Amino acid sequence: MGNSDVPALDVKGLSISFGTIRANDDVNFHVKHGEIHALLGENGAGKSTLVKMLYGVYHPDSGRISVDGNTVDISSPSVARNLGIGLVFQDMRLIPALKVWENIALFLPDTPALLEKEQIVTRISEISARWKLEVDPMATVDDLSIGEWQRVELLKVLLQGAKILILDEPTSVLTPDEVESLFAVIRRLQQAGTAIIIITHKMREVREIADNVTVLRKGKVVMDDVPVSSISDEELIEAMVGHSVSSEHRDSRANYQARPILELAKINVQRPDGTIGLADVSLRVYPGEVLGIAGISGNGQEELADVLSGYARPESGDIVLADKGESGADAGGFASKGITCIPSDPIRQMVVPGLDIASHVALWEHATNPHARGYDVSGAGKRIQKHAAEVGLRIPPSNRILSQLSGGNIQRVILSFAIALAEKCIIASYPTRGLDVGTTADTRRALLAVRERGCAVVLISEDIDEILEMSDRVMVLGNGRIRGCLSGDEMTRSSIGRLMAEEETEQHEARAGEHVE
Repeated sequence: MGNSDVPALDVKGLSISFGTIRANDDVNFHVKHGEIHALLGENGAGKSTLVKMLYGVYHPDSGRISVDGNTVDISSPSVARNLGIGLVFQDMRLIPALKVWENIALFLPDTPALLEKEQIVTRISEISARWKLEVDPMATVDDLSIGEWQRVELLKVLLQGAKILILDEPTSVLTPDEVESLFAVIRRLQQAGTAIIIITHKMREVREIADNVTVLRKGKVVMDDVPVSSISDEELIEAMVGHSVSSEHRDSRANYQARPILELAKINVQRPDGTIGLADVSLRVYPGEVLGIAGISGNGQEELADVLSGYARPESGDIVLADKGESGADAGGFASKGITCIPSDPIRQMVVPGLDIASHVALWEHATNPHARGYDVSGAGKRIQKHAAEVGLRIPPSNRILSQLSGGNIQRVILSFAIALAEKCIIASYPTRGLDVGTTADTRRALLAVRERGCAVVLISEDIDEILEMSDRVMVLGNGRIRGCLSGDEMTRSSIGRLMAEEETEQHEARAGEHVE
């Protein structure tokens, strides 16, 4: 474990610039043996840059890094791993077509050219048993759940002998049960003396797992090694964003006595590969309601959003839209009836490289208004600024090239436009995914503000805390089917988690059946 008085990792005066941008500026940071240390900050605060220097991806312009009291030069990831530093990336880097043992073997430095399968499987089994990371070494990675993927990533770094473990947003796609399983492993590693750095945007997780916290803002340390128990969530968030961020109270505006704004009846959608996208999905969305759609990614959320937005026509079933029966329509037709969407991948789905914000808005207005003639670019730029100000969103000047903006700024522009056109309903797919605390708060407030005019929001999200904070009702999707609908006191993390777990159990049973056949 090393000398307990000497930090496992100690950073002094670390700085790095990319052109004129100072990404890390005189950063001091340390983590002790057996400590879980949360590293917080907005997107662009410098967290990823710091972590990549610790892992040898970037090289600092100045400052020093010490491991167990010894100054080191981490010139590459392989050097970092040899020093006992392991990093589990947010975007898990496994090859789906290979088996678990093959993925791990490719990562290990001492793997011979001719893979010795039995020896590697034995090593994996031993480490799995020691840390209670249950994974079948012979399973194909593509057949695993997201939680099992993460266990494989952890096994990779633990087999390397990591004594300093860095986890980048480790819970972003996990179910509540998987989060608890991961935290149990982290605590076991902590008890064995492992130093753990966890990057997260979720205050609840900071409270649950971390001992101390360091906050970065604009490349500088603004809160250094503070015990989590001594500081409030509000103080942490203010340290991250530089000002206080008020939360929106979830007073319901839903009018369940009115006609539904939007209704789906026994909708079926088949994916291009022949698998089920949606199966007999029925739901109603009411004026002023926030309807949360929860579930593990890939279980019908994308298909549901496409049907609700008019981007996809179902194979069967009925859509009732604006008090009229619809058998399917294009997105422009839906938008002309007051239903707009925030896509799950706005950069790919709505951004044209080289066009400024005003030109994008003019295009969107033209596409959603069947009677429009020409493109009013100048007026569109003024209108989007006005709409953004009305809902409290800060967006760049309308002459800025949209594709050159940050993800948060792009999201704010698209959100401003969707809210401006939404008269009846907004379909919001993962509207805060990848956003920092400040932008997330702005986005949630703006979505909730539209309820005041009777507009509904369909919120599709994997973030259960977000679903619970904003929703009047929650539906859980699994394998393209609605597993259950919760409201009032039924809406808890555990109840949503149980429905999501049922979905995952069914997936495993289906896979087992495929193997048997």
